[in-house]
Amino acid sequence: MSRNTFFETMNSIEMVKTILKDKSYGVEYQPFVSTKNEKIVAYEALSRFQYVTKAISPEVFFGICHDFTELFFEAEQILKKFQFENRPKNKKLFVNFDPHILLEKERINEVFNFFSMQKNFVIELVENSHESVNTSKLLNIFENLQYDFAVDDFFKENSMLSLKLLKKCNYLKLDKDTLKEMNSNKSFIHVVEGLVKCSHELGKEIVLEGVESRKDFELAKRLNIDYVQGFLFRSQFIKKMHFG
Repeated sequence: MSRNTFFETMNSIEMVKTILKDKSYGVEYQPFVSTKNEKIVAYEALSRFQYVTKAISPEVFFGICHDFTELFFEAEQILKKFQFENRPKNKKLFVNFDPHILLEKERINEVFNFFSMQKNFVIELVENSHESVNTSKLLNIFENLQYDFAVDDFFKENSMLSLKLLKKCNYLKLDKDTLKEMNSNKSFIHVVEGLVKCSHELGKEIVLEGVESRKDFELAKRLNIDYVQGFLFRSQFIKKMHFG
């Protein structure tokens, strides 16, 4: 490691620690809207961060944490607690689950003990899940604990795509790239139609991400997709920042 790289790494760690210490974090709850009646049926909790006066993307924050297991475990504990404590009332909550947290083997029970105390939630497997743990083993754990879970970012480049995941999950979330592909390649609509029909026959529900216009919404409705997420409903996002 070069001298510059060393100091960049140390500065990155200090940034994460400072954000946690100063409570410069929060959550944005983005709604799942039914295509049948346009009512909100659930929310997804998405972490938000600020360092000094600058917004820090979740990708940067968690990318740093992934290289430091104990730090990542601490961050996930703090953030998940905040997300559940401030959740919108009487709605199902979708929370991202990054299996890197399970690499802190001595503390795995703490993770599942926390979730066992929560109600009405769905775990979303993030796109790097297959890189960090044995996905098949993780699915067995979810099944034994009777957790509902969603496969996130389906159709995204380098995302998880397997028959076992499709059969085991309760929800299938189609990445925003799905809309882009359908708009640029009309034949791809038939692929989505088939996937939706197959998923419904297997008892799954489908969520389409990245809906930004009424045209997007009407397409999702026509394809019999159950729920949509996206900036079309930005006015209904709920943001809770700690900044204590």
